[in-house]
Amino acid sequence: MSRRVGLIVAAVVAAYGAVMMLVNARNGLFPTSYTQDWVLIGGSTDFPGDFGRSVFAGSIGLGLLFLLVAAAVAVTAGSAVARIVGAVALLVALVLLVLYDDGGNLLAAKPAGAAVLAAVGLFLLASPLLSHERADSRAGVPSS
Repeated sequence: MSRRVGLIVAAVVAAYGAVMMLVNARNGLFPTSYTQDWVLIGGSTDFPGDFGRSVFAGSIGLGLLFLLVAAAVAVTAGSAVARIVGAVALLVALVLLVLYDDGGNLLAAKPAGAAVLAAVGLFLLASPLLSHERADSRAGVPSS
């Protein structure tokens, strides 16, 4: 179960990272200043406007980080290594939140990106437990 769910989580995180890269293409890989002129989000309508800027704020570099996180989820979900990767993801999410301010931060992450990263970290921390529960239920061992 954890492997299948891990692939679904990896696909969602990869899509999030790809959209982040696309909408922030004009900001570049490691920007020092940020533009409001996005490739995908913006224009004359109010939607997605500020919502999109909050959910997909960042840069191409941060989008690449999410693609790497997606690959890590796909490879490690359900294994013992998942706990280490999950702990690192939570630590990076914490750093992003600590550095957050309206002027930008590490790769211009906003709280939405940190929340996605924290959720992935929590999933990876729990994924080995989910795998063991599934294996125990197949073997007829009651879960505690």
